[in-house]
Amino acid sequence: MTHPLRIAVIGVGHLGRHHARILSTLDGASLVGVVDVKTDRAAEIATAFGTAVVGDARDLLDRVDAVSVAVPTESHLAVALPFLERGIPVLVEKPLARSVAEADRLIEAAGRSGAVL
Repeated sequence: MTHPLRIAVIGVGHLGRHHARILSTLDGASLVGVVDVKTDRAAEIATAFGTAVVGDARDLLDRVDAVSVAVPTESHLAVALPFLERGIPVLVEKPLARSVAEADRLIEAAGRSGAVL
């Protein structure tokens, strides 16, 4: 039996809430949690899509097969890098990073671990 892909959404503002909505309906995927600095917003989205609120994205490192990162661009590197270093696939909302140097760090981390970015 194949287990559903465990996915979390980090940042459930304007775009992230759509990621959560869509992921919650996909066959073969299980939305296992949402993270947002605005805990009331995280709770609203979690309730709407039948998932858990996670207080800190780092708490997901051992609980997910992939993450969707929809936080403000200035946080993309800090949020996505630990997952990529662990070999966990990451979808990052555009733009990828604040600078070419930050984008290169994400790309290099994905290359080293084999994670899909």
